[in-house]
Amino acid sequence: MRTPKPTKQSARQRARHTTDGTAFATPRPDQPTAWLGGLTPNAFMRRHWQKKPLLVRNAFAPDFAPIAIDDVLALCSHDTVEARMVRSTKRGGWQLQHGPFAADEIPSPSSPNWTVLVQQLNTCMAKADRFLDAFRFIPEARLDDLMASVAGPGGGIGAHVDSYDVFLIQAAGQRRWEIAESFCADLEEDVPLKILKAFQAEEDWVLNPGDLLYLPPNVAHRGTAVGAGCMTWSVGFRAPNRVSLADAVWARHLDRLADCDWSDPWLTATATTGEIPERLVRDLTRWVRTSLPGPDAIAQAIAEVLSEPAPQAVFEPPRRPHSPAQFAQTLAKRGVRLAPACRLLYLKDRFFINGEPVAGPLTRQSKICLRRLADQRHLNPINSVEDSGGVLYDMYRAGWIVYD
Repeated sequence: MRTPKPTKQSARQRARHTTDGTAFATPRPDQPTAWLGGLTPNAFMRRHWQKKPLLVRNAFAPDFAPIAIDDVLALCSHDTVEARMVRSTKRGGWQLQHGPFAADEIPSPSSPNWTVLVQQLNTCMAKADRFLDAFRFIPEARLDDLMASVAGPGGGIGAHVDSYDVFLIQAAGQRRWEIAESFCADLEEDVPLKILKAFQAEEDWVLNPGDLLYLPPNVAHRGTAVGAGCMTWSVGFRAPNRVSLADAVWARHLDRLADCDWSDPWLTATATTGEIPERLVRDLTRWVRTSLPGPDAIAQAIAEVLSEPAPQAVFEPPRRPHSPAQFAQTLAKRGVRLAPACRLLYLKDRFFINGEPVAGPLTRQSKICLRRLADQRHLNPINSVEDSGGVLYDMYRAGWIVYD
């Protein structure tokens, strides 16, 4: 396998990528970008996306991570957070436990061969959601989550293959990554994880804080913590299964389909009661076909499915919500941003939020605001009630947007 020579960023190139709140601004498609090894997003998508790996040394400053290991592990005690613990045994076995975990259930940093995986870190912490801004040159509809992997020495989840793209960023400590594009797909038997039985690495690197490794789908890889205090952030992307997507789209269409009773006044008596009348088959076929969704209905259902938040997402409406007038005044002073777990997408002039279409009609100014909010996940202060169009206030009352 041929992989590009690792690129390395200078301290000057990394200087603007700190943790000051503007650190992780989304680059323009034609803007050379430090965390892509100096490539523009356009060039990255053309050369690497779904094609070949990319290793970038010093993609971010070593202290870029705005969230500490202890803060990540503290989330494991929440029943709304998806957390897993993986241990490898001395005999080569594997153990998998699902959270929540009490503090005393988390191994000490120096204990070997354990890993804690925390999914959807971005829906739990606004700082993690803002880190994802660095990767939002890729459509939001494809972005899944930020997962944190904390491990003791030797900790990992074994060699495996993902069906989706992933950026692996070393946030603390060190991790060795081994990868292979050609591999045997056979899995180990009687283990709770999908671990490759006979993995042979073709390339390997030790990543330090700030280093980044991008892997396209179907590249086998194994990450192993080197020493204590290892934390890796994984930016993963959605790769919907065709059957599950079709099922979700069809279910949404059926929910909206007006029911009606079958009638067949033409039916006649018969001596061959086991035979299905041909006209019955023709009429029922036509009946079912008229129930199928058209292209527009399919597109809307897909947009709704793609805008669904994570299953464990929690939205907290304001306890004492402002009145519409107070909201407009605060909006003009502070602006708003999407709540970390919120998904807002649009398809031409139709908007979809958290699995639902945004009710219309919408004013032209409201559409402008919603597009900006969907593209940037925040709105700068705006100066008129008309700008909110009522829809932003409804989103505020639902806990879907918060003051910036």
